Amino acid sequence: MTSEHVPVSPLQLKLKDFCIWIETKFEGRISRSAFALRMALAAAVFCIIFYVETTWLADAGWPMWIPSSLVFGWAAFWVILQIVRRLHDLGRGGGLFWGIAVPFWVAWRISNVFHLADKSSERWWVWILLAALCAWSIWLTIQLFVRISAEGPSRFER
Repeated sequence: MTSEHVPVSPLQLKLKDFCIWIETKFEGRISRSAFALRMALAAAVFCIIFYVETTWLADAGWPMWIPSSLVFGWAAFWVILQIVRRLHDLGRGGGLFWGIAVPFWVAWRISNVFHLADKSSERWWVWILLAALCAWSIWLTIQLFVRISAEGPSRFER
């Protein structure tokens, strides 16, 4: 085997630096109050995006939706980052984010498919089933806001 030097392009170096930068964003502790404040800020951003999309962009062509989609994507990534950091503070793995997100997403999709918001008085029992589906996710979400993080460095940091 020869150990020849393989040239690396400037784009590859920039991509490597970007990946390292992203990885460092998942490190460090975040307090309960800072987490709550950041989630409130994210909720405000999502409300503004929803308002803009339903009022100003309702009849606009697809090119006008690109900035809105980019802001939404950035905000969603930022929320995931904060949740993973908080999970790390609690001594849990970041993959548990999916344990929080997927049941809520499934419940939202079921409610849309069966138009449950339109038939809320007729199908009240379905809402109870959806709440039961999300019970563990609700418990984990509450823990993110109220549980005190562990002392010392996180086991997920280098």
